[in-house]
Amino acid sequence: MKRFFLSVAMILALTTVGFAQQNKLEISDWNMEARLPKLSRYLELNAGQYDDVANAIEFFSDKMQSARYSKENRQIKYLNEAVYGNLKLMKDALNQAQYKKYLRLMNSQLNRTGLTAYLKKTALN
Repeated sequence: MKRFFLSVAMILALTTVGFAQQNKLEISDWNMEARLPKLSRYLELNAGQYDDVANAIEFFSDKMQSARYSKENRQIKYLNEAVYGNLKLMKDALNQAQYKKYLRLMNSQLNRTGLTAYLKKTALN
């Protein structure tokens, strides 16, 4: 009888832990530095833009890493800083046509990973 109650208690404890972990924001590894050559060809970057885009990608990867390993109450803050900071840097580095291409790419990535719902709505002019 003790084993039965112990088993039931263990099952309840494990399911409680499982449900508690589902609320945590899932941020995958966003190390885009390896994809920089492909991004460069897609956006048709010139030599001067390449360094600026590389810096923006490094900033984005670092901030997403911070969001990934931070506590739950700070994750959304870091996620917003990463995305909107990256978009600001990219807007400064790219021309209008390239920036539109990049926005489409980022939007599809954020939608695919389910992170769009966690972003604050701000106007980027």
